[in-house]
This record gives sequence, structure tokens and C-alpha cells, in this order.
Amino acid sequence: MLAGIAYDGSAVYRKGAALAPRAIRRLSAVMPPVTESGAALVELELHDLGDLEAGGSIETSWEEIAGRLGAAPPGALLTVLGGDHCSAVPVLAAQARRHPDLALLWFDAHPDLNDFSRGSHWSCGCALYRALECAQLDPARVVLAGCRDFDLEELDFIGRRGMLMLPIGEVAADPAAAGRRIAAAVGDHPLHVSFDIDVLDPAFAPGTEIASAGGLSTRQALAVLAAIAERCRLVGLDVMEVSPPLDHADITALAALKIVFEFWGLSQRGATER
Repeated sequence: MLAGIAYDGSAVYRKGAALAPRAIRRLSAVMPPVTESGAALVELELHDLGDLEAGGSIETSWEEIAGRLGAAPPGALLTVLGGDHCSAVPVLAAQARRHPDLALLWFDAHPDLNDFSRGSHWSCGCALYRALECAQLDPARVVLAGCRDFDLEELDFIGRRGMLMLPIGEVAADPAAAGRRIAAAVGDHPLHVSFDIDVLDPAFAPGTEIASAGGLSTRQALAVLAAIAERCRLVGLDVMEVSPPLDHADITALAALKIVFEFWGLSQRGATER
């Protein structure tokens, strides 16, 4: 099941992510429905809910959106196109209802673990903090990967709550090993992947609100996902923070689309192998 959340009301620096679901859908027509390993996606039963209305604030709309997403059939792989990263709050709330023992992989240049940031409890820097609250997720079942920009409050939270964080240097040095370490931490829990496109280096994803130098390549990110898929039960993906007005030649939107298509193929392959 696919849905969009065309919302960027939590963006602090540069807006534009509200336009991402439309841009990514438009570009999907230029990519063949086949993964790079040769797996055909043409028989994938895809139901697109369209863009779910977030209104003026995700703070007041997340529960309604979570209800819509939570109604997805039990076996459906949920894929959501954002939107700024606070758009992941209703996604994770829905997934926690669908999968009570949910684990989360948070791919992001930023942990987004501030209670209050840049003038609001619902700014982009608070996305994961709010998601943990709203979805009632155990921080011990959350893995952070690719982080490289921090507020001190976030580092304190990570340390106090015993969260596993794989810094960017470790992930970039050996993506497959990083994926195996993440899978070992997740264990038998169903896994949702929240993918902020700014985990990629700006060379591979220039069109995002808060680009951060020194990130992953698209190839490295795919290698991490492939290693995870060999060992984990993937139940969902959201791709956030693509900002078409800041993009160049659709580089960022095409990277997001590549992540989605390959994730679909990996989830199908993993389900077959298990």
C-alpha cells in the first residue's frame, strides 16, 4: 500500500517537501518496474491511497492520518512518501498499531530527538522524539544510522535511553557490515525503515531541507538495506524530506524512487526466502 503526505509545515529552514509525493509519482513512469537484480515489480499489487491531508499542522492531523494508514491489510507492505520528517509521526503510529512489537530503523543525518527545537515542539528537529511519544515506541527498539549532525540534547537522550546509533563513518566504511549489525539488533521484530533523504550526501541528494555534507552515496544506502533484508522482516518504508524546488535535474527524487523500488524488491525476496 502506497500513500503520500504532502506536508512541510514542520520545516524550519527551507520548505518544498510537500511537493515530493507528486514529483516522485511523476518520475516513476520513467523507471522500468524491475529492480537492479532483475526482479520484476509488474505483478506487485499496488494500491495508492493518494495524498492524505495533513492540513495546517501535523500536530492536529496525525491521529486521523494514522487511522487511515492503520487500516491497511495486515500483510500489506506500507510505503509512504513525505513530506518533511514529521510526516513520519502518523506513519509510525499506524505501524505500531499494525505491528505491536515494531522495530524502527531511522536513516537520517539528524537524530531529530529534541523535545523542543527551533521554536516548536513540532519542528523537523523533533520528529523522532514526537514519533516515540505518539506511537509509544520503545527507544531500545530504534536504531539510528547515518547520523552526523547533533544537538547536545539528542546525544544525551540517545545515551540515557540506550539507543543503538551507527555513526556515518561506520556505515560508510562497510555498509554490509552495518546492515548486519542493524539486523542483529532488530532480531525477530518486524522492521519499519524511515529514510530521510538527507542521510545521503548532497552530491546524491541536493534537494532537501537541511543538506549535510559527508553522507552516504545511494549505492552505500542500498547495500545497507540489502544486508538488512537478508535477515529482517520488512513491514514498511517511508521516504522523507525530498524537496523538488531545491533539487537539480531530479537527482534527489530519482534517488528516492530508487530506494523505494529496490526496497520493494528486497522485501519480496526476503519474504520468499523466509
